[in-house]
Amino acid sequence: MQILDLQDHESLPMFAVSPDLTERIRKHRLEQNVEDMETLGYTVVKDVASNEFFASLRSAIMRCCNEDRGQYFGITKKGVSSDFLLTRDPSIAEATLNPKILTMIEFMCGRGAQISQISGSVRFQGANAMTLHCDQSWIPAPFPEHNALMTACWYCDDTLDEASGATKVIPGSHRKGRHPTPEEVEAAVGAVPLASPRGSVGMWDGRLWHANFPRTREGERVMLHATYCRLAYRPLEDYGPFSDDLVARYGPAMADLLGRNHWWGNRNWNDGSVDMQKYLRTERDSRR
Repeated sequence: MQILDLQDHESLPMFAVSPDLTERIRKHRLEQNVEDMETLGYTVVKDVASNEFFASLRSAIMRCCNEDRGQYFGITKKGVSSDFLLTRDPSIAEATLNPKILTMIEFMCGRGAQISQISGSVRFQGANAMTLHCDQSWIPAPFPEHNALMTACWYCDDTLDEASGATKVIPGSHRKGRHPTPEEVEAAVGAVPLASPRGSVGMWDGRLWHANFPRTREGERVMLHATYCRLAYRPLEDYGPFSDDLVARYGPAMADLLGRNHWWGNRNWNDGSVDMQKYLRTERDSRR
């Protein structure tokens, strides 16, 4: 670890840490996880919470997914929930506040990082694979030195191989600083399964090229997805309570300016499913 004690006007380089954060990393024994993130672009944090907590979290995700029955890019069998999950079960909110995970979030996204998205998923036998991508797909390439976000996935079931529908990662791809080309998406050269036992949290850089494998094994893979973003990546003002009236008064151009035609902030208006038109428009507009 590169440890730097900076003055207020200075900035930490990517993967450098402050003395205060160093103490927390050592306290939680995350040194190897920090090294993994820098060299590989992903890591698996173990001994995060008790078996009882993960059982409670799994039950909460199953309940929310059954209630919402959303879908995610067509890869699941109506097994996604993203409707204000922080308000629906204490175990979900407690997971986002876990001290070990928050230490890793600060390491990757700096102080003041915020929740970008909380969703739960249930992958059944026969669930399709997602294509290779970066989570910060709306950031134009070349990517800046500092990543935009970090994903933390709570594995409520053993997800140890391809058959279980494990996350597919390409080690070191976060260093490329760009999105994969269609040819690279198809070939997925160097991809490996992110082996994550039940009770662990898999984490990856927003720049990492990743996907998942189709699930061919019987049973379910239940997971909580928590994405955190850097403080800089958000508007200064939130017109959410007034947006309907403003759009009705001023029309489509105002809807664009308030983000109503893009993905951010609109996940909860589509019964927990991904509005693919808004998603694709967001990805396209952000790169032009």
